[in-house]
Amino acid sequence: MVLAYRVLYREWRPQDFHNLVGQEHISITLQNAINKGRIAHAYIFTGPRGTGKTSTAKILAKAVNCEASIEGEPCNSCNNCKSINEGRSLDVIEIDAASNRGIDEIRDLRERVSFVPTQGKYKVYIIDEVHMLTTEAFNALLKTLEEPPGHILFVLATTEPHRIPSTIMSRCQRFDFRKISPLEMEGRLQEILTSSALTADEGVLTLVVRKADGGLRDAISILDQCISFSNEQITLKTAYEVLGLVKNDALVSLTRAYIEKDAPSLLVQVNNMLKEGLEPGQIIKDFLEHLRSMIILTVCGLDTSLVLGNSEEKEILLQQANDLGIDWLSDTVARLAKIDNESRWRQNMRIVLETTLLGFLWQTETKPILTKKITQPKQKKELMKIVSAPTPVTLEAASTLDKIIEGWDHIMEAIKVRKKSVHAYLTVSEPIEIQEDVLILAFKEGYTFHKEKIQEQDNKKLVEEELEKLLGVRLKVVCNLEEDIDNAEDPVQKALDLFGSEVVTIKD
Repeated sequence: MVLAYRVLYREWRPQDFHNLVGQEHISITLQNAINKGRIAHAYIFTGPRGTGKTSTAKILAKAVNCEASIEGEPCNSCNNCKSINEGRSLDVIEIDAASNRGIDEIRDLRERVSFVPTQGKYKVYIIDEVHMLTTEAFNALLKTLEEPPGHILFVLATTEPHRIPSTIMSRCQRFDFRKISPLEMEGRLQEILTSSALTADEGVLTLVVRKADGGLRDAISILDQCISFSNEQITLKTAYEVLGLVKNDALVSLTRAYIEKDAPSLLVQVNNMLKEGLEPGQIIKDFLEHLRSMIILTVCGLDTSLVLGNSEEKEILLQQANDLGIDWLSDTVARLAKIDNESRWRQNMRIVLETTLLGFLWQTETKPILTKKITQPKQKKELMKIVSAPTPVTLEAASTLDKIIEGWDHIMEAIKVRKKSVHAYLTVSEPIEIQEDVLILAFKEGYTFHKEKIQEQDNKKLVEEELEKLLGVRLKVVCNLEEDIDNAEDPVQKALDLFGSEVVTIKD
C-alpha cells in the first residue's frame, strides 16, 4: 500500500507553543493564561495568511485539554492530544465560515454548545475566516458569546478584523499575528532542508522568503515546489523558474541601461524578460523592489538588514544608486508604484511596461528659473554691496585645503566608524574651498538629498568634529551642489544685468 504524501507545510505545522515561529508575544501570553487558570471564553486571532492563526488555535485546544500539560504546553502524548493531532477529537470542532456563513449554521452551533465535552475539559470551536459570516449569523452568535457555558471555548480566526462587528470584538480577547521576519523564516526553511538531507544554493532561501512576504506557510509551500523541481540540490536557476521572478542580473543590466542612457539596450532587456515568460506586472514589481533596495542602501549603508542579498550584490546596487542619484530614484519609485497599483486594470501591459520604462530614461530634471525683481530700492542697495572685489585665497587657506584633501580618506573612515549613514551621504562629495573658517563641500549634481542630510545639525557637527581632530582648529561646514557652483554668477556681471550699465573701472 502506497502512503499518501503529506505536503511540507502540514508535516511541519507546529505542535506546541515553543515551535510557533515569530509569534512569541502570543504564545507566551497564552501559556501564562493557561498556567494561571485565566483562560478566556473567546479569542480572536487576526493577521496575514500563513502566520500561524489556525495552528495556534489547535495548540491552544490541546493545551487546555491536555492530561499532562507542563507550563501551559501540550504534551502531545496523552489521548486527548493524540486525538486532536489526528483530527478525530469530538471536542475540537473546526468550522469554515466561508462555506457555513448563514444563520442556520450558527443556530445549529448554538444548540450543540450545551453538550458537555466527551473527553477533555473544554469543547473548542475554531471558526476560520469568521469575517465571512452574515450579519444575521453574527447576531445569532452574539447571544452565545454573551452567556457562554463554562465548558466552551471559541477561537475566531480572520485576516480582515475590520469586517467583524464591534459587538463581537468587544466580547473576545484579540491577538494580532505579525508577518514573520525574513531571518526567522530562513531559519525554519534551512531546518526543513537539513531534515530532508537537501541543500540549496546561496540566495535560494532569500528568494523564497521574499516571495512569501511574511507568510511561513507560503514559504514552506514554495520550498516544497522547488524540492519537487530539483534533485538533492536546489539551484538559484530553479528558484527563479519556480517563483517566476526577474533574475537579479537582469535587473542590474536594466539599471545599467539607465546609467548609460541606452534606450535600445533597455528594450532588449525587457524583451528578453518577456521571452522567458515573465509577466509585465511581475517585471514592474521586481524592478520597483530593486529600486527600493538601492534607496535603502544609499540611506542606511551596506550593513543594513533591510535589504536582502550578499555583500557583493549590495555593493553593486549601491554603486548604481550613486550613479543614478537619490532624486531620480525617489521620483522613479513614486511613479512606478502608481503604475504598479493601476496595472491590474490596464490592457496591453507590454506597451505600458515599455513606454513607462522608456519614459524614465528620457526623464530630465527641470531647474527653477530665478526671476529678478528691481522694483524695490532696497534690492539696489544690497546689490551694490555685492559689487566688490572677491576675497583672494590666502596661502594659509590653500595649505589647509591641501591638508584636508590629503587626509579626507582618513576622515571618511573615522566617520564610517561613528555613523555609517553619514559616510554614505559623503561619498558623493569632496572638499573644494576654504573661506576663512568655512570649508565648502561640493556634492555631485542631482544629490540634493545627500546634501540636505549632511546639513542636518547632528550630521554636520560630526563632520566638523572629525575635521577638528585632523587640523587642530574648528571649521564650519557648508554644503553646495556642483550645479549651483557652476551656475554661480560673477557679482559685477549680476549688477550689469540688473542695471544695464557699463564697467568703467573697479576700485579696490
